[in-house]
Amino acid sequence: MSQSEPGQEELHSRRFFLGGIFAFLTSIGLIALGAFRFVVPNVLYGKNQRFKIGSPKDFPDKQATYLPEQQVFIVRDGDTFMALSAVCTHLGCAVRTDPDKPGFFCPCHGSRFKPDGTNYAGPAPKPLEAYEISMGNSGELIVDKRTLISPKDKYRI
Repeated sequence: MSQSEPGQEELHSRRFFLGGIFAFLTSIGLIALGAFRFVVPNVLYGKNQRFKIGSPKDFPDKQATYLPEQQVFIVRDGDTFMALSAVCTHLGCAVRTDPDKPGFFCPCHGSRFKPDGTNYAGPAPKPLEAYEISMGNSGELIVDKRTLISPKDKYRI
């Protein structure tokens, strides 16, 4: 039978005590982390889908004006306005105005769109998305990308 050295029992009880303190503090920390995570909302803060674009007079007649932050073309034809997506319906490339013909084209795969967003050439399976456009109380046009409309439904001022 061997005798333990003096202080050995004290060392074991100190390890046991410190291990218990560590486990307790770790548990409290994990509970606090879980409570903090519960309070923080699961929200992705993206771009606002409803936004003001300016006065009707800011948009030249018979032209498409590109708004890069919103990836939208504002097409004005006299007193009618359309808000068209600048994202190709084929693979999501950015469409551009066509310098040779009225309308838009996709430089990636060659899709072509009429000025009203209707597809007529290339691999794009459907027209460009058209968004609701309206007049705000301040006299500014407002685009709502949450509401898709038919390209035939233009906003008239």
